[in-house]
Amino acid sequence: LLTIWTSGTLSYYNQEISQWMMPELGTQPPAQQIINTSLQELNLRGVDAKRWDISLPNERSNQLKITWADSLKRRAKRESIILQSDTLKPIEPRETKGGQFFRQFHYTLHIRQYGGRYVAGVAAMFMLVALFSGIFTHRRFFRDFFTLRFKKSLKAMADLHAVAGVITIPFCFLMSFSALSVYTDMYVPWSMNYHYEDGRQGIDKHIATKLSSVIPSNVATTPINNFDHIEKRIHDIWPEKGAISNIRYEYPFDQNGRIVVSRQERFSVSRKTEKIAFSPHSGELIEVVKPEGVARTTRRVLYGMHEANFAPPTMRFLLFFMGLSSTFLIGSGLVIWLNKRLEKVKERHIGHTIVEKLNISTIMGLLLAIAGYFYANRLLPIGMADRSILEINSFFIIWLCVFGFVMIRPIKRAWRELLLVASASYFLLPFIDFFINHQWLLQSIKNHNFIYVGVEFSMLLTGIICLMFYRWLNKKACYVAT
Repeated sequence: LLTIWTSGTLSYYNQEISQWMMPELGTQPPAQQIINTSLQELNLRGVDAKRWDISLPNERSNQLKITWADSLKRRAKRESIILQSDTLKPIEPRETKGGQFFRQFHYTLHIRQYGGRYVAGVAAMFMLVALFSGIFTHRRFFRDFFTLRFKKSLKAMADLHAVAGVITIPFCFLMSFSALSVYTDMYVPWSMNYHYEDGRQGIDKHIATKLSSVIPSNVATTPINNFDHIEKRIHDIWPEKGAISNIRYEYPFDQNGRIVVSRQERFSVSRKTEKIAFSPHSGELIEVVKPEGVARTTRRVLYGMHEANFAPPTMRFLLFFMGLSSTFLIGSGLVIWLNKRLEKVKERHIGHTIVEKLNISTIMGLLLAIAGYFYANRLLPIGMADRSILEINSFFIIWLCVFGFVMIRPIKRAWRELLLVASASYFLLPFIDFFINHQWLLQSIKNHNFIYVGVEFSMLLTGIICLMFYRWLNKKACYVAT
């Protein structure tokens, strides 16, 4: 649960983290005529392609990517290039999963196929059980909320644990329940398997609303290269600025082809992507995706609320804070659970030692593994083969090294030593980034790109917090020794 909640909390800023982890993309605002220039590149590179895709930058991500493929199928062979959003020239940023790794890890646990999703589902169910049992345990909400005893460390942690538990009740319930709702068809597939011949795998064909299939006519024609007319039509339907997230040309050189325009997720709570189809030759409106049924829409809304792609900056920060509070709730619960049992026994046995070492390995190991992932992004050679895989491997290798370190070190020293290492790691990372290329930070400040600066500041703040915990534990150890 701690692993899922930590990586899930980071997922609220997965696009911002990705922008920091690909500094070659720059921090400048996008140029004008970005769509038309992308179409010119596709006309040059994807002459025989059956599909063109243009993924546009937004307020959270500055990546402009164009893709062309030889088929409309999801797993079709495809080629792609990334354009600098301000100069519109092709660039090759470093290979990395960026913040998307945390998003995928928090529900797959990096386990192949669907195994991780089942583990995450069981964890979410136990979280609901813990939530309701916690409500019963702390039924005196106001008394628990306003009780803070800072003189004794364990009581202070217990009180902060209770405060975190009170303020995160709605958040924890929503995240756990929506996580289970997203994969309902996976966790309880029996009804679908009974009523549909192709079962859970093909239920989308029966209940999901989508655009009609395209049947090519084999009559050659030339697609529109100037998107301005269609963009005006889209603005009449979606009046928000920057409403377009993706543009897809399906069979661009065929008479029966079409242009499918997708709306930005931030303009809708539902996870269902709004789409409009236009003719790629005349620019006339062809089709709009119809709304789904109530049950399907409910699931989509829960999915959307879980990911919170719709959230404006203030709400996103609030959700991030609630995620941090929930992470503290779980982590402090691990420590309190063990100490409560140690108070009831006269002598510590091997079981207590194993549990405490596992607590340190999980909490500090995860914290240092995240730092290691960021260091690998900056220090690995840019042209290295399978670079993104090596970044992810660095995450798990460092976590494993922390586990081995904790196994051979005394418990009290392990906490302090790892906190000191974590503090130094996070605090030094922005300075190392500045030393590698100081223009990245200076250009972000010059262009008022607060995303890049915000990630750097968050790392400094994390290092300071780890140092505060280290000093607190060090003082406590000195007091006990004297």
